[in-house]
Amino acid sequence: MSAKVFLLSFLAAFGVPLASQHSAPATVVLPVEVLGDDGTVVPRTLTLDSAQSAAAVSLWLKIHGVRYPQQASLQWNDGPWIPLDNSTAQISGPAKSYGGIGGAFSTFELQIPLPGHSAVPGDNTIHFRFNQSDGLSSGYRVLALNVLDAAGEKLLPPEQFRVDSPEQWTPPHPDSLSIEAGRQLWNSAPLTENALAQSRRIQARCADCHARDGRDLKYFNYSNLSIIVRSRFHGLTALQGEQIASYIRSLPAPNPGRPWNPPYQPGPGLDAQPVSHWAAGAGLDAVLQNDAASLPFFVSGHAAASADPELVRAITPNLFRPDGNLNAREIPLSLPLPDWNQWLPRIHPKDAWGTAFTESKFASLLDGATLASNRTSLRRSLQSSANNLRAVLPLFAQWSQARRTFLSQQIKTNGDWSAEKTSKIYSTQLWQLVKTWELMHEFALEDRGQELFGPAADSRTWWTSVATDTAPAATHIPGGSFGVNGSALNNEYLNAAWYQLQIILNSGTHRRRDRQPVDWVYTISEYRDLYRETREPEPLRLLIAVTKALQSSDPRIGPQDYRQGWRPEQNIDPRILVDPNWAPMFKPLSPDVRRAVTNSLLQAWLDKNMQYPLTQYLSLPVPPHYSKSLYGDPDISGGKAWLALDQFRAAGVSPDLLQQLQDWGAAYTDRAARLQY
Repeated sequence: MSAKVFLLSFLAAFGVPLASQHSAPATVVLPVEVLGDDGTVVPRTLTLDSAQSAAAVSLWLKIHGVRYPQQASLQWNDGPWIPLDNSTAQISGPAKSYGGIGGAFSTFELQIPLPGHSAVPGDNTIHFRFNQSDGLSSGYRVLALNVLDAAGEKLLPPEQFRVDSPEQWTPPHPDSLSIEAGRQLWNSAPLTENALAQSRRIQARCADCHARDGRDLKYFNYSNLSIIVRSRFHGLTALQGEQIASYIRSLPAPNPGRPWNPPYQPGPGLDAQPVSHWAAGAGLDAVLQNDAASLPFFVSGHAAASADPELVRAITPNLFRPDGNLNAREIPLSLPLPDWNQWLPRIHPKDAWGTAFTESKFASLLDGATLASNRTSLRRSLQSSANNLRAVLPLFAQWSQARRTFLSQQIKTNGDWSAEKTSKIYSTQLWQLVKTWELMHEFALEDRGQELFGPAADSRTWWTSVATDTAPAATHIPGGSFGVNGSALNNEYLNAAWYQLQIILNSGTHRRRDRQPVDWVYTISEYRDLYRETREPEPLRLLIAVTKALQSSDPRIGPQDYRQGWRPEQNIDPRILVDPNWAPMFKPLSPDVRRAVTNSLLQAWLDKNMQYPLTQYLSLPVPPHYSKSLYGDPDISGGKAWLALDQFRAAGVSPDLLQQLQDWGAAYTDRAARLQY
């Protein structure tokens, strides 16, 4: 039996309708999971009437998981096989600026021109082929498809498609013995690195790289087929894969997500969902086609159909008020965050580092399952201190410090940077991120931040800086060929994405401590690094970060507290909106919008400054830990916004506000000079 015939029989056995089994018009079941061995082919049939076939000029796809040019091909009817790469496909939306196929995004839309007059009335069959694995991939998914006319309009109606619902899925083997066998395999089955020839055995088991009980596969609705195929990819049999899939299907965990929907992707209405659904995110439909489309959500909280003048009137200082609390969870972005596949480590730390990891404090702090098992672990503490979270919080900080110490040592002792070293370092960072997600969900911790940080805290929050710590920049992974995925662009995307996730998960909850949990000046300086790679300005994503930076300190603590209080010289200041070096970042905003934003942000910042007497900013004696040195970009931080009076004037700031700024700056400068600050 050929591989193609075997796969078609296999799909039919699991209830996936095949196009040839349907009479016209065919209902197309989505997604198309092109998963399996090299050469796997999966068909779908589109039924066109005469007018549609005559008008069809291109095929439109939304595709997930095509990461390299040799990975995928398609065939329209009996035509030639067309490889999917940046020369044959027209990439749509922001993904084009992020490298298209082989770039940063896991999911994107593309168009493929159809050979002339190849669309026919009646059934038209598309064959999707998984060409070959790169040692990481076991296939891809087509999430949506259609045919387009010359004007780019979709020809097939939505009712011709049906999305396969996870609620209909059942265990391949529902008996208790099979489910128990799957659980044991999940925890202890020996695995190989991949399905390539001469693949080596690895120490990691399924539970090591995923959530220990497999809840992530249930939560993000990985299909039976995907679990079986991936099990075979790692050296198990089809039966063992079916048993693991049966175990995953039987888990009582919630399942609101999908493999292609980025965890925690922001979008309107997300907070109205149960906190258990937060990690599922708002879905790919919440990812905007351009950053400027975020403006109505930033201003009014919804996609207002208002004209620009109405939006301008709604831009007030209250939006940027440092004592406020902008909800970054509900403002959609044009930047898709990493999907769950991008969270998972490519190599487990014990396969990367051996006993250096397994005997480390970094490993033992999670669950104590090492030679240092006498140490207090996070899991044990959470199990015994469910109602005393303050006792557990220091352990998260210790775990972060243990990671920094461990990886610093590995970076020093493992030679120059290489693709292999990058993979090991970055995978270790991902491992901690995944295991933090596991703890947050296993112990239902995501909505308990106010117990720790008080009523000013976000209603939903993590407690750590682990998302920031996952960025390649956190361990100085270089760009270029030794960067993650082999390019500076991908490195910068991952830096931006993990920093954005940190803002969503834990921006400080009005409880900043020095540069924790977000080093705002450094994080915001990275926006220009990404822009240099993509040439895609993101003014709204930047304004979200600037606003959350201003809101990072406790409203109850004034500037007399140098570590936690309102200290404008330690934060971003309004000069970012008028500094010439940052002008390209705000170019998508209309002049009226930018003028309103500049006035409002400067007014909010100055109002906050003037809440406190100058004696609290510049006290006597000079605190021993006070430093004049700046870090990051001195043109947008340091608090001396009055030095940019001419730029603010040119930007249209009101004369009254300019006078307030000048007076504040003169008084501040005079006292600083007299006290020799």
